[in-house]
Amino acid sequence: MPPLDLHVAVFGASGAGKTVLLAAFYRAQTQPSFQEEYAYKIQAVNKAQGNQLLGRFYRLEEGKFPEGSTRFDEIEFDFFPRDLPEAAVRVHWYDYPGRWWEDEPVDAEEREAMRQGLLKLGMSQVGILLADGAKYRSEGTGYIRWLFEHFADECDRLRRTSAATGDEVSFPREWILALSKADLFPPDYGARDFEREVCRDADDQLAKLCSVLRAEHAFGHRFMLLSSVAAPADAHAQVDPRTSLGVRTLAPAVLVSTVEGAVREAQATRKEKSAKETFFQGLRDLVQFVDSVDDFLPKRYQIVSKILRFVSIKDFASTRVDRLKKVREDALRRGDTFKAVLTGMVAALRDEEGLRAYHQNQ
Repeated sequence: MPPLDLHVAVFGASGAGKTVLLAAFYRAQTQPSFQEEYAYKIQAVNKAQGNQLLGRFYRLEEGKFPEGSTRFDEIEFDFFPRDLPEAAVRVHWYDYPGRWWEDEPVDAEEREAMRQGLLKLGMSQVGILLADGAKYRSEGTGYIRWLFEHFADECDRLRRTSAATGDEVSFPREWILALSKADLFPPDYGARDFEREVCRDADDQLAKLCSVLRAEHAFGHRFMLLSSVAAPADAHAQVDPRTSLGVRTLAPAVLVSTVEGAVREAQATRKEKSAKETFFQGLRDLVQFVDSVDDFLPKRYQIVSKILRFVSIKDFASTRVDRLKKVREDALRRGDTFKAVLTGMVAALRDEEGLRAYHQNQ
């Protein structure tokens, strides 16, 4: 049986830290200690790509920060719950080069690569927009306003130009706004602080971007800090890339975003439901009717039906972290690997590090 597919699109200007983020993410998930704690592992489908990511990370440990990617990369990871021989999920990670949002294609080959890469946007359940923490720290509000304005203008231009050539470009409907290089901020600075500043200082630009992406209900609600992608402050500084704020939280945040997107689309197909129905009310209904969930969810979201069979509403909404960890341990003893994985992910969003790294305001 083939694994279920989850597509994640990552955006950011040149130098924001996308390349280093992926290396840190992959290294963290492949550690035996991580696999023991979270009951799953991630493995690159292409061994050469996996070795390339590990090589980048090892160079980071020596203070050698890589040049940003100048081309579109699609990297596939298989997600293996512990003790299961087959992958449960295949993650397609789309890394969009910053230069696509800043410069014209240099030749026909790059133009075609750009066209093919952008057509894959419509397959993505979740988009991540990465803000450069170093620029935000030095330039403040002006940088975030510029980022939103620039990204909105480029997305609008891409949609119009693609329509003119017969290619229909669509964007992910669920989004996470992530701040890279968070080691440059005070230790008590968290995702909630980032959210407060963005909503206070860049609300007009945020509204414009939401409108262009047609994601008014999904962009500007999820915020992350990522500390393992900071560049040295000066030529002699050393940054420990093993500081991993947000790296453990990234996969659970993507998972929750996928669930929320599926619930939102499912609610839209059920006209009799109130427009004010909350996410949790909708999820509770879906849990009750989970056996038929695939009948009305788009195929790209059918991973959610498997998730809902194992995660109840209380796991997302109210269960204490210590209780979640107990549930995970019990599930492992019973051999219920998938439940152990998912409760561990929810706990990662709710523990001290997760609460600092990830905040959802609605």
